[in-house]
Amino acid sequence: MTSQRMIEFVHVRREYRRADGAHVTAVDDVSLIVPEGEFVCLIGPSGCGKSTLLQLLAGLDAPTSGSIVLKAKEIEGPGPERGMVFQRDSVFPWMRVIDNVEYGLKCRGVRAPERRRIARDYLARVGLTHVEGAWPRELSGGMLKRVAIAAVFANGGEVLLLDEPFGALDYVTRRQLHDVLLALWDTPGATRRTVLFVTHDVDEALTLADRIVVMHSGRIADDIPIAAMRPRNDDTLATPEIIAIKHKLLAHLGLQTKGAHA
Repeated sequence: MTSQRMIEFVHVRREYRRADGAHVTAVDDVSLIVPEGEFVCLIGPSGCGKSTLLQLLAGLDAPTSGSIVLKAKEIEGPGPERGMVFQRDSVFPWMRVIDNVEYGLKCRGVRAPERRRIARDYLARVGLTHVEGAWPRELSGGMLKRVAIAAVFANGGEVLLLDEPFGALDYVTRRQLHDVLLALWDTPGATRRTVLFVTHDVDEALTLADRIVVMHSGRIADDIPIAAMRPRNDDTLATPEIIAIKHKLLAHLGLQTKGAHA
């Protein structure tokens, strides 16, 4: 993995004033460097600022102070080099599957034959060739997530932002989508995208991440590298090294079991 700096948060702060006049600090003096090609999971209790941090990086919101730099250029708004997948369905219900996957390419001016080729390639990679002409309403929740993943990869952005994309899915579907996502991210011969992935699921973070960043009250509470080899399976998650990290993460989340060692 290259050590080239892709993303840098520099003393980022985001403050809000609620309708009742109360002052809220969602992100509080966050500084973080993410190298190119790294898969980073953000984890922490609800309201800790992890989704706000992702929205700031996406350019959907702006810091109150500090800066976010992408490849040496400060972010001032959304851009095609950043793709995002949300927890809720992020496909257009009025477009067929193939048109959803092509949409970003069309917005960038890619000619119709080329964007169709790219879209079909990514639909094949996520196992959805047989439903390219279907409407989103005809698909299961897991299939809709595959469409969203295919679309964000097809658009070619260097940075992928995923905000609890699999949180509403059942365990088996979630595990299958982990495999799909990692296969696309680690395509042989291709440059890995840089990924920031928000999750509440400790096992999900341990399965996916090169590095887990823990947030509390708008601040970074811990930054833990995961050195385990890929692919990771249940046996990997049962090794003493991973179990020790899991206990540490559970302690951060206030879920440490009695008698476990952090």
